[in-house]
Amino acid sequence: MSSENRDDLVPLRALANPLRIRIVSLLTGASMSATEVADELGIAHASASYHLRQLAKAGFLQQTDERPRAGKGRPQLRYQYDPSSGERLDRSEGRQLLHQAMSTDLARRLNETDRQRVSMDAEVWLARPVWEEIVGLIGQAVALLHDKAGPPRDGVKVSMTALLLELRDER
Repeated sequence: MSSENRDDLVPLRALANPLRIRIVSLLTGASMSATEVADELGIAHASASYHLRQLAKAGFLQQTDERPRAGKGRPQLRYQYDPSSGERLDRSEGRQLLHQAMSTDLARRLNETDRQRVSMDAEVWLARPVWEEIVGLIGQAVALLHDKAGPPRDGVKVSMTALLLELRDER
């Protein structure tokens, strides 16, 4: 891989924080300012601002627009999830940290569950073409979820976790 392509990679370890996972999820449906993120997640404005800057610096978020403040001061920066970041993830490091953060956030989501719609867990053997078809279908579902996500409080609050793994054959 050329150094030019390496520089374009999004560092996976930057997402290895349950709060950052929540922020990226929140900004999938709408662009928001640090104030709006802080209000929605019940965190300090300074914390929201810090994490937004770190996620933008890492390439997960993009600045979308600025809204003038009522009164004096600088316009509010607004951020939104950059869907192309998934294609540019640097999977060479940080994977274990991300999995730990995802597990922590999944536990939070399970505690907030009002209604479980679909649940599945399996460790099976599949023919390669069947596996590739499943990966494609789940990829379509993930893309649809991101594409149709709306702003907070606009519709049903849902959670989707998809983790498709190819395991080592330990035999």
